[in-house]
Amino acid sequence: MRLSASTTRAVLAAAVILTVTGCNDEAIVPTVDLSDAPSAASFWNSAGREPFKVYSQNVYLGGDTDPIFSLDFSNIPAVIGATNTFWNQVRASRIPERAASIVDEIAAKRPHLVGLEEVFQFAVLDMGAGGAVVDGADLLASIQSEISRRALPYEVVRIQANTAVNLPLSPRLILSATDRVVVLRRTDVEVTASAQSTYAARFTLGPVTLKRGWIRVSARYEDRPFHFIATHLETQRLAPVQAGQAAELLGGVADGLDGMTIISGDLNSDDAHPGAPSWTPTYNTLIAAGFVDLYEARGHGNDPGYTCCQESDLRNADSHLDERIDFVLARDARYGDKIPGGIEVEIVGEEQNDRTDPSGMWRADHAGLVAGLKLPKEYNEN
Repeated sequence: MRLSASTTRAVLAAAVILTVTGCNDEAIVPTVDLSDAPSAASFWNSAGREPFKVYSQNVYLGGDTDPIFSLDFSNIPAVIGATNTFWNQVRASRIPERAASIVDEIAAKRPHLVGLEEVFQFAVLDMGAGGAVVDGADLLASIQSEISRRALPYEVVRIQANTAVNLPLSPRLILSATDRVVVLRRTDVEVTASAQSTYAARFTLGPVTLKRGWIRVSARYEDRPFHFIATHLETQRLAPVQAGQAAELLGGVADGLDGMTIISGDLNSDDAHPGAPSWTPTYNTLIAAGFVDLYEARGHGNDPGYTCCQESDLRNADSHLDERIDFVLARDARYGDKIPGGIEVEIVGEEQNDRTDPSGMWRADHAGLVAGLKLPKEYNEN
């Protein structure tokens, strides 16, 4: 979700009302020889060894917060009105229907690990009744319900809560919203370790703290070690905070890992030229650290690979994607900036036939990515 300049300014003012818990050089993409690479269909569906597959998706909270944060927060009636508008948008975003579309992708691709960002949980609290929950919505619960309904072999590994904020719906009712990153595993994947946390780099003024976080899952598949990191970095408007989070990601979360390390998520950093609205140095920083952009490495002709952003109500007729800020990056401890074996990457959720049924909405304001790595048999022996 884009964050406008007015929103960034207003975040500073939000402290009066919100309760929060909570290189200019172009990137050099390593060359990968794919002259003998199989077609996408044969890669995903070939008999024998299955590629190790991951799915990354920003699932989208369901409404536009910009009007709330653009207000004078001393104007309590206006804030209440804007919060009600936002909450009505969330409820109108048909969360169960969008969750079903995301699970459609999981069912079709059968990824081994799934990283989800912006997996919000909402609760309406009645402060006149001791904070009792009288309404709410939970994107993760909707996804889990759909997985269970279809008896798909997936379960939650970790949930990382990030920013949590309380907004007034009335003098008596409060809308509590919590942002989360979530990782799911296919149940035949052996998880050997996992960790999670928020980044120390965050934006704080008074009681307002905007937090971002990460989850790392270490797994073995076909006797090979994989480390999967799902994360959601700060927006471009807070680029210094984002840069600090990227430094933590490289210096601690992804440092010193054996085997294959995969970073997935909404990095809020386009690989476009400096000066573009969606550009920050973060993408180049990760590439310079030896991570391979799997979408670029695989090659997709003239397709720019845009992943963001549809309109906030998800009802735009034609796709409005015009930024590439969601990525699956990989680095191998022994091979440096080269990825052994085969690669396949698909952007998903961006085509008309991916829209939800029956409402015909986009499943999220971001497209997702499904990436597969088919490592050579001799990989284990090196």
